[in-house]
Amino acid sequence: MLGEPITVLMVNEYPDYIDAQVWAAELKTRVPQLEFRLWPDAGNKSDIDIVLIDKGASPGFFDAMTGLSAVVYLGAGVEGIDLQSFPKSVPLIRLATREQASEVVQYVVLRVLCQQRHVADYMSLQARKLWNPIAPRKISETRIVVLGAGRIGGWAAKLFADFGYDTAVWSRHQKTLPGIHSYFGRAQLAGALTSRDYVICSLPLTGETRGILNLSAFGKMKRGAYLVNVGRGAHVNEADLIRALDEGQLSGACLDVFEREPLEASSPLWTHHQGDRHTSCRELLGGFWNRPGRRSLRSSRQRRASVQQDRPRTGLLNQSSVFTHFSRFRSS
Repeated sequence: MLGEPITVLMVNEYPDYIDAQVWAAELKTRVPQLEFRLWPDAGNKSDIDIVLIDKGASPGFFDAMTGLSAVVYLGAGVEGIDLQSFPKSVPLIRLATREQASEVVQYVVLRVLCQQRHVADYMSLQARKLWNPIAPRKISETRIVVLGAGRIGGWAAKLFADFGYDTAVWSRHQKTLPGIHSYFGRAQLAGALTSRDYVICSLPLTGETRGILNLSAFGKMKRGAYLVNVGRGAHVNEADLIRALDEGQLSGACLDVFEREPLEASSPLWTHHQGDRHTSCRELLGGFWNRPGRRSLRSSRQRRASVQQDRPRTGLLNQSSVFTHFSRFRSS
Protein backbone atom coordinates (compact mmCIF):
# COMPACT_ATOMS: atom_id res chain seq x y z
CA MET A 1 0.00 0.00 0.00
CA LEU A 2 2.86 2.41 0.75
CA GLY A 3 3.95 2.19 -2.88
CA GLU A 4 0.58 3.27 -4.21
CA PRO A 5 -0.29 6.90 -5.04
CA ILE A 6 -1.66 9.01 -2.19
CA THR A 7 -3.83 12.07 -2.81
CA VAL A 8 -3.75 14.83 -0.20
CA LEU A 9 -6.08 17.82 -0.10
CA MET A 10 -5.02 20.85 1.96
CA VAL A 11 -7.51 23.47 3.12
CA ASN A 12 -5.53 26.60 3.90
CA GLU A 13 -7.39 29.58 5.36
CA TYR A 14 -4.18 31.15 6.72
CA PRO A 15 -1.90 31.52 3.67
CA ASP A 16 0.17 34.16 5.47
CA TYR A 17 1.15 31.57 8.07
CA ILE A 18 0.90 28.27 6.24
CA ASP A 19 2.92 28.00 3.04
CA ALA A 20 1.10 25.33 1.05
CA GLN A 21 3.92 25.07 -1.49
CA VAL A 22 6.45 24.35 1.24
CA TRP A 23 4.15 21.67 2.64
CA ALA A 24 3.73 20.12 -0.79
CA ALA A 25 7.48 20.03 -1.45
CA GLU A 26 8.37 18.67 1.98
CA LEU A 27 5.72 15.96 1.91
CA LYS A 28 6.68 14.86 -1.60
CA THR A 29 10.26 14.31 -0.45
CA ARG A 30 8.87 11.78 2.02
CA VAL A 31 6.17 10.34 -0.23
CA PRO A 32 7.30 10.76 -3.86
CA GLN A 33 4.08 9.24 -5.22
CA LEU A 34 1.97 11.87 -3.41
CA GLU A 35 -0.48 14.06 -5.34
CA PHE A 36 -1.02 17.36 -3.55
CA ARG A 37 -4.19 19.42 -4.08
CA LEU A 38 -5.06 22.82 -2.60
CA TRP A 39 -8.68 23.71 -1.82
CA PRO A 40 -10.88 24.77 -3.59
CA ASP A 41 -9.24 22.76 -6.41
CA ALA A 42 -10.30 19.46 -4.89
CA GLY A 43 -10.66 17.58 -8.16
CA ASN A 44 -12.45 14.24 -7.91
CA LYS A 45 -13.32 13.98 -4.21
CA SER A 46 -13.49 10.19 -4.34
CA ASP A 47 -9.72 10.15 -5.07
CA ILE A 48 -8.78 11.99 -1.87
CA ASP A 49 -7.01 9.87 0.74
CA ILE A 50 -5.99 12.44 3.36
CA VAL A 51 -7.26 15.94 4.19
CA LEU A 52 -5.05 18.53 5.91
CA ILE A 53 -7.24 21.25 7.38
CA ASP A 54 -6.28 24.32 9.37
CA LYS A 55 -9.49 25.76 10.79
CA GLY A 56 -12.73 23.93 10.17
CA ALA A 57 -15.05 22.31 7.69
CA SER A 58 -18.61 23.21 6.86
CA PRO A 59 -21.38 20.58 6.97
CA GLY A 60 -21.17 18.33 3.93
CA PHE A 61 -17.52 19.13 3.24
CA PHE A 62 -16.53 15.46 3.42
CA ASP A 63 -19.41 14.24 1.28
CA ALA A 64 -18.26 12.19 -1.72
CA MET A 65 -14.83 11.57 -0.17
CA THR A 66 -15.45 7.84 -0.29
CA GLY A 67 -11.75 6.93 -0.18
CA LEU A 68 -10.89 9.14 2.78
CA SER A 69 -8.50 7.46 5.22
CA ALA A 70 -7.48 10.26 7.61
CA VAL A 71 -8.10 13.93 8.43
CA VAL A 72 -5.23 15.89 9.94
CA TYR A 73 -6.18 19.04 11.86
CA LEU A 74 -3.32 21.55 11.80
CA GLY A 75 -4.38 23.41 14.94
CA ALA A 76 -4.47 22.78 18.66
CA GLY A 77 -8.15 21.85 18.79
CA VAL A 78 -10.70 20.13 16.58
CA GLU A 79 -13.88 21.99 17.47
CA GLY A 80 -13.86 23.59 14.02
CA ILE A 81 -14.83 20.23 12.56
CA ASP A 82 -18.57 19.61 12.28
CA LEU A 83 -18.70 16.26 14.05
CA GLN A 84 -22.27 15.58 12.99
CA SER A 85 -21.22 15.31 9.35
CA PHE A 86 -17.73 13.94 9.99
CA PRO A 87 -17.32 10.37 8.63
CA LYS A 88 -17.26 8.27 11.79
CA SER A 89 -14.98 5.56 10.41
CA VAL A 90 -12.21 8.04 9.52
CA PRO A 91 -9.38 8.83 11.99
CA LEU A 92 -9.17 12.47 13.06
CA ILE A 93 -5.63 13.48 13.97
CA ARG A 94 -4.51 16.72 15.54
CA LEU A 95 -0.97 18.07 15.64
CA ALA A 96 0.60 19.07 18.94
CA THR A 97 4.18 20.29 19.00
CA ARG A 98 6.32 21.78 21.72
CA GLU A 99 7.11 24.72 19.44
CA GLN A 100 3.42 25.37 18.83
CA ALA A 101 2.71 25.31 22.56
CA SER A 102 5.75 27.51 23.20
CA GLU A 103 4.43 30.20 20.85
CA VAL A 104 1.20 30.46 22.86
CA VAL A 105 2.93 30.31 26.25
CA GLN A 106 5.30 33.10 25.19
CA TYR A 107 2.30 35.19 24.22
CA VAL A 108 0.59 34.61 27.58
CA VAL A 109 3.71 35.58 29.53
CA LEU A 110 4.23 38.61 27.28
CA ARG A 111 0.72 39.93 27.87
CA VAL A 112 0.89 39.52 31.64
CA LEU A 113 4.34 41.11 31.89
CA CYS A 114 3.29 44.00 29.65
CA GLN A 115 0.38 44.68 31.97
CA GLN A 116 2.41 44.10 35.13
CA ARG A 117 5.20 46.44 33.98
CA HIS A 118 2.83 49.13 32.57
CA VAL A 119 4.24 48.86 29.04
CA ALA A 120 1.22 50.49 27.35
CA ASP A 121 1.26 53.30 29.92
CA TYR A 122 4.94 53.98 29.29
CA MET A 123 4.39 54.02 25.52
CA SER A 124 1.66 56.59 26.01
CA LEU A 125 3.89 58.68 28.29
CA GLN A 126 6.76 58.51 25.81
CA ALA A 127 4.52 59.64 22.95
CA ARG A 128 3.53 62.67 25.05
CA LYS A 129 7.13 63.26 26.25
CA LEU A 130 6.11 62.88 29.89
CA TRP A 131 8.46 61.57 32.59
CA ASN A 132 6.34 59.71 35.12
CA PRO A 133 7.79 56.49 36.63
CA ILE A 134 5.12 53.94 37.56
CA ALA A 135 5.86 51.39 40.25
CA PRO A 136 4.69 47.88 39.29
CA ARG A 137 2.87 45.68 41.75
CA LYS A 138 5.28 43.29 43.48
CA ILE A 139 5.21 39.88 41.83
CA SER A 140 5.07 38.14 45.20
CA GLU A 141 1.83 40.01 45.89
CA THR A 142 0.29 39.28 42.47
CA ARG A 143 -2.09 36.35 42.12
CA ILE A 144 -2.65 34.48 38.86
CA VAL A 145 -4.99 31.64 37.98
CA VAL A 146 -4.72 29.69 34.74
CA LEU A 147 -7.91 28.01 33.57
CA GLY A 148 -6.82 24.83 31.85
CA ALA A 149 -3.71 23.04 33.06
CA GLY A 150 -2.83 21.03 29.98
CA ARG A 151 0.04 21.37 27.57
CA ILE A 152 -0.17 25.17 27.35
CA GLY A 153 -1.82 26.20 30.62
CA GLY A 154 0.33 23.93 32.77
CA TRP A 155 3.51 25.23 31.16
CA ALA A 156 2.46 28.86 31.61
CA ALA A 157 1.51 28.24 35.24
CA LYS A 158 4.93 26.71 35.96
CA LEU A 159 6.68 29.73 34.48
CA PHE A 160 4.61 32.18 36.50
CA ALA A 161 5.29 30.19 39.65
CA ASP A 162 9.02 30.25 38.88
CA PHE A 163 8.84 34.04 38.48
CA GLY A 164 7.37 34.23 41.98
CA TYR A 165 3.71 34.86 41.23
CA ASP A 166 1.11 33.35 43.55
CA THR A 167 -0.11 30.86 40.96
CA ALA A 168 -3.06 28.50 40.77
CA VAL A 169 -4.69 26.41 38.06
CA TRP A 170 -8.24 25.26 37.50
CA SER A 171 -9.14 22.25 35.39
CA ARG A 172 -11.69 19.49 35.06
CA HIS A 173 -9.59 17.11 37.14
CA GLN A 174 -7.09 17.81 39.88
CA LYS A 175 -3.51 18.43 38.76
CA THR A 176 -0.28 17.96 40.67
CA LEU A 177 2.06 20.85 39.90
CA PRO A 178 4.81 21.74 42.40
CA GLY A 179 4.21 25.05 44.13
CA ILE A 180 0.88 25.60 42.35
CA HIS A 181 -2.54 25.23 43.95
CA SER A 182 -4.90 23.08 41.91
CA TYR A 183 -8.62 23.81 41.80
CA PHE A 184 -10.78 21.37 39.90
CA GLY A 185 -14.38 20.73 39.00
CA ARG A 186 -17.17 23.21 38.48
CA ALA A 187 -17.77 23.55 42.22
CA GLN A 188 -14.28 24.98 42.73
CA LEU A 189 -14.32 27.47 39.85
CA ALA A 190 -15.54 30.35 42.02
CA GLY A 191 -12.74 29.76 44.49
CA ALA A 192 -10.20 29.69 41.69
CA LEU A 193 -11.36 33.08 40.37
CA THR A 194 -11.66 34.86 43.69
CA SER A 195 -8.99 37.46 44.52
CA ARG A 196 -6.93 36.86 41.38
CA ASP A 197 -5.20 39.79 39.69
CA TYR A 198 -4.89 37.89 36.39
CA VAL A 199 -7.17 35.24 34.94
CA ILE A 200 -5.77 33.34 31.96
CA CYS A 201 -7.97 31.04 29.90
CA SER A 202 -6.30 28.22 27.96
CA LEU A 203 -9.21 25.79 28.13
CA PRO A 204 -10.37 23.52 25.34
CA LEU A 205 -13.81 24.36 23.99
CA THR A 206 -16.42 21.87 25.12
CA GLY A 207 -20.09 21.99 26.03
CA GLU A 208 -19.04 22.61 29.64
CA THR A 209 -16.58 25.43 28.92
CA ARG A 210 -18.53 27.33 26.27
CA GLY A 211 -19.43 30.75 27.72
CA ILE A 212 -17.59 29.99 30.96
CA LEU A 213 -16.27 33.56 31.13
CA ASN A 214 -19.52 35.41 31.66
CA LEU A 215 -20.97 38.05 33.97
CA SER A 216 -21.20 35.56 36.81
CA ALA A 217 -17.54 34.59 36.45
CA PHE A 218 -16.40 38.20 36.10
CA GLY A 219 -18.33 39.06 39.25
CA LYS A 220 -16.35 36.45 41.20
CA MET A 221 -13.02 37.90 40.10
CA LYS A 222 -11.15 40.51 42.07
CA ARG A 223 -12.31 43.99 41.10
CA GLY A 224 -9.82 45.34 38.60
CA ALA A 225 -8.67 41.88 37.45
CA TYR A 226 -7.14 41.48 34.00
CA LEU A 227 -8.27 38.74 31.60
CA VAL A 228 -6.15 36.96 28.98
CA ASN A 229 -7.94 34.53 26.68
CA VAL A 230 -5.88 32.25 24.43
CA GLY A 231 -8.43 29.45 24.49
CA ARG A 232 -11.34 29.88 22.10
CA GLY A 233 -13.51 32.89 21.39
CA ALA A 234 -16.65 31.07 22.50
CA HIS A 235 -15.27 30.84 26.04
CA VAL A 236 -16.06 34.53 26.49
CA ASN A 237 -19.49 36.10 26.51
CA GLU A 238 -18.44 39.29 24.73
CA ALA A 239 -21.46 41.35 25.78
CA ASP A 240 -20.81 40.43 29.42
CA LEU A 241 -17.13 41.26 28.99
CA ILE A 242 -17.90 44.73 27.67
CA ARG A 243 -20.25 45.33 30.59
CA ALA A 244 -17.60 44.18 33.09
CA LEU A 245 -15.09 46.55 31.49
CA ASP A 246 -17.53 49.46 31.44
CA GLU A 247 -18.36 48.93 35.12
CA GLY A 248 -14.72 48.62 36.14
CA GLN A 249 -15.04 45.04 37.35
CA LEU A 250 -12.22 44.20 34.94
CA SER A 251 -9.36 46.63 34.35
CA GLY A 252 -8.71 45.21 30.90
CA ALA A 253 -8.65 42.14 28.70
CA CYS A 254 -6.37 40.66 26.10
CA LEU A 255 -8.29 38.59 23.57
CA ASP A 256 -6.35 36.45 21.12
CA VAL A 257 -9.51 34.79 19.80
CA PHE A 258 -13.10 35.80 19.14
CA GLU A 259 -16.31 33.86 18.69
CA ARG A 260 -16.69 35.24 15.17
CA GLU A 261 -13.58 35.82 13.09
CA PRO A 262 -12.67 38.06 11.46
CA LEU A 263 -14.00 40.36 14.16
CA GLU A 264 -16.79 42.50 12.74
CA ALA A 265 -15.90 46.13 12.12
CA SER A 266 -18.88 47.18 14.24
CA SER A 267 -17.62 45.34 17.33
CA PRO A 268 -16.78 47.69 20.22
CA LEU A 269 -13.88 45.40 21.08
CA TRP A 270 -11.82 47.07 18.35
CA THR A 271 -11.68 50.39 20.17
CA HIS A 272 -12.85 49.80 23.72
CA HIS A 273 -10.61 51.43 26.30
CA GLN A 274 -10.68 51.54 30.06
CA GLY A 275 -8.90 54.76 30.92
CA ASP A 276 -5.59 54.64 29.05
CA ARG A 277 -5.56 50.84 28.91
CA HIS A 278 -6.22 48.87 25.80
CA THR A 279 -8.89 46.40 26.74
CA SER A 280 -8.57 44.10 23.78
CA CYS A 281 -5.92 43.13 21.31
CA ARG A 282 -5.37 40.55 18.65
CA GLU A 283 -2.06 39.05 17.65
CA LEU A 284 -2.12 36.10 15.28
CA LEU A 285 0.29 33.39 16.31
CA GLY A 286 2.04 31.78 13.40
CA GLY A 287 5.28 30.63 11.91
CA PHE A 288 5.30 27.15 13.33
CA TRP A 289 3.10 25.71 10.55
CA ASN A 290 5.45 26.50 7.69
CA ARG A 291 7.88 23.57 7.84
CA PRO A 292 6.12 20.21 8.01
CA GLY A 293 7.75 17.07 9.30
CA ARG A 294 10.49 18.87 11.25
CA ARG A 295 8.95 18.76 14.67
CA SER A 296 9.42 16.32 17.49
CA LEU A 297 5.93 15.12 18.36
CA ARG A 298 4.37 12.36 20.34
CA SER A 299 3.08 9.42 18.32
CA SER A 300 0.21 7.30 19.56
CA ARG A 301 -1.46 4.62 17.48
CA GLN A 302 -3.54 3.68 20.50
CA ARG A 303 -5.27 7.06 20.37
CA ARG A 304 -6.54 6.64 16.83
CA ALA A 305 -9.25 9.15 16.24
CA SER A 306 -12.86 8.15 16.57
CA VAL A 307 -15.95 10.27 16.95
CA GLN A 308 -17.66 9.43 20.20
CA GLN A 309 -20.50 11.37 21.77
CA ASP A 310 -19.76 15.06 21.29
CA ARG A 311 -16.04 15.04 20.54
CA PRO A 312 -13.34 12.82 19.04
CA ARG A 313 -10.39 11.17 20.66
CA THR A 314 -7.47 12.38 18.60
CA GLY A 315 -4.05 10.93 17.94
CA LEU A 316 -0.95 13.08 18.14
CA LEU A 317 1.18 12.39 15.08
CA ASN A 318 3.74 14.26 13.04
CA GLN A 319 3.07 14.92 9.40
CA SER A 320 5.33 12.24 7.99
CA SER A 321 3.85 9.69 10.42
CA VAL A 322 0.47 10.23 8.79
CA PHE A 323 1.84 8.74 5.59
CA THR A 324 3.96 6.10 7.32
CA HIS A 325 0.83 4.78 9.03
CA PHE A 326 -1.36 5.28 5.97
CA SER A 327 -1.68 1.58 5.18
CA ARG A 328 -2.69 0.86 8.77
CA PHE A 329 -5.47 3.43 8.62
CA ARG A 330 -6.49 1.96 5.28
CA SER A 331 -6.62 -1.64 6.47
CA SER A 332 -8.37 -1.06 9.79
